[in-house]
Parts: sequence; C-alpha cells; structure tokens
Amino acid sequence: MARNSSQATVNKNLVCFSIAAYAKILINHLKSSNIPVERGLTDAELASIEATFSFTFPPDLRPILQEGLPVGPGFPNWRASSAQQLNILLNLPALSLLKQVSEGSLWCPSWGPRPDRGGVNAGLEKVKALLRKAPVLVSVYRNCYIPCEPNLAGNPVFYIDSQSVRVLSFDVTGFFREFGMAHAPAWAPKEARRLEFWSDVAEGGATRRWWSGKLGGGCLDEVCRRLREGGWKEEEVREMMMMDGCGGEMECGTQVIGRWREEDVGWRVGLLSLVLLRGGWAREDVVYSLGLHDQNMIGENGVVDENVITYLEGQLCN
Repeated sequence: MARNSSQATVNKNLVCFSIAAYAKILINHLKSSNIPVERGLTDAELASIEATFSFTFPPDLRPILQEGLPVGPGFPNWRASSAQQLNILLNLPALSLLKQVSEGSLWCPSWGPRPDRGGVNAGLEKVKALLRKAPVLVSVYRNCYIPCEPNLAGNPVFYIDSQSVRVLSFDVTGFFREFGMAHAPAWAPKEARRLEFWSDVAEGGATRRWWSGKLGGGCLDEVCRRLREGGWKEEEVREMMMMDGCGGEMECGTQVIGRWREEDVGWRVGLLSLVLLRGGWAREDVVYSLGLHDQNMIGENGVVDENVITYLEGQLCN
C-alpha cells in the first residue's frame, strides 16, 4: 500500500517534456473526469477549418485537438458545429469588446484619444479597425480564448465577456489545470507573453476604471488627459483614478444633492475631487489640475458643493 501511495505521488507531479505526451495525458484525464471526448481531428479536418476561417491553431492547442476532441458543455465542437456557429464563436470576443466600448466602460490608452467627433460610432469604428489587425482568438472553452498569433506555443489564455477582458492563464496548460490537470509541462511559461492589442486590452480590464459606464467616462477621460499633460506618469494617473480603499459601485439616478444632480458633470468632477483631496492633494492643485476655472463648477469650498462631497464620501465608503 505504501508503495502504491508513493507511486501515486510521483505520477501526480510528473513533468511532461513533449507537447504530444502532454496532449495524451490531458485527453486521458478529461475522459476519466467524465468529459465527453471524441476522436481527434485529422490533419485534413484541421486544414479545412483553418482555410475556412483564415486562422492557424496554436501549436500547443493543435496536438490536444488531434489527440481527442472534447465535446462536453462549453467546449467548441470543431467537427459537428456548422460554419455559421463556428463563425459566431470566433466573432464573440470582438463583439464583447465592442459592447464595452459602446457603453463607455473601456478605452485603452494605446488606442489613442477617443474621436472628438462622431460620438460612440466613431469610437467603435476606430476599435473595429484595430480588431481587424489583431490576432484572431480561438475558443478553448466557453469565454476562454487563445490567440493564434504568434504561431508559437505558450500564448496566454484570455477570459472575455461583455464586462471584462483579462488574462486567465499564462498558456493553455495553465488553463487545463482548472480541470484538475496536475501534470506540469517543462515548457510552461512563468509569465504571460505580451501580445499585440489583446495584452493592452487585458491590462485595461484589470484596472477597470471606477467611473466606467453609469458615472459617465467622457468627462473623467478628459481629466486623465489633463493629468498626463500636467506631467503625471501613466502609473501615477492610474493610481490616482483607481480609488483604492473604497469598494462598491454607485448607481446613477436622479437624486439632487445641493445644486447638483447625479448625472451632471459637476457630480462626476466632485467624485474625482474627493478622491484627490483624500489622497493628499491641496484644493488649489485639484482646481488647477482638473481645469475647474469656471466658477460655475466650483463650490464655496473651492471645488464643489460641500453637500456633494459629504454625500459622495458616505456612498463610497459605506
């Protein structure tokens, strides 16, 4: 019994030194976990899929699909699904991203400034142009995708839905550890490879702006621009705008606080003013950095109405 226990420990920590060996162990593990697995895709089937949809399977995902095709709930069925279904699957990451952009909850600094004219549609067109040049994302499982470029083993797996984009694992082997796969390939990366477009988006999702969506991003995006122009480094701007230590999201409604309504620009500027003041900024520095030289934007305290400050502080830290 002791020998069997020792042998089980050795097997649990086995290291794979080839992609083919890893694929075989993984497929056997999925089968033993009662996940339906069909025979692997043939070279001809893989070539047909790649030609139809103009992408190449990553070299660490391809051997897995050749060894066996997982078809349980959430796994893409590359053999039985129709061309229309697979096309929708491949377009879902872009559609999810565009939804975030249209709602004003995401805009990456690397994309440049938001278009001044044309409103939301102009911003969407700009991101669509960038998406056409971005690496195609191939579905691994549900909302989990791996880039097909560069065509190398070790690309990170991204989680993408209509609310967030983030790096889920450093590579596909890290992703399958979520299914109880303990074998660690010798080539498994120790950090996520940086990729064109998607890495920037994931970093933007990881530090999702607290003013996104309901509080209205346009005004405070302008604040970020002013801070950068004032000489603040990007990491300093991000730190100032993250509002650490105060959890929760404020619902935007029609409540009137002082002379401000929640949807007014003054409300949003008041929110940022509070964050900066509590971060140690002097009131005159807040006024100068945010460009609040229009007296209609400044309350008796030098920034905004004190009632707004009091109410916001209670909302943010309760």
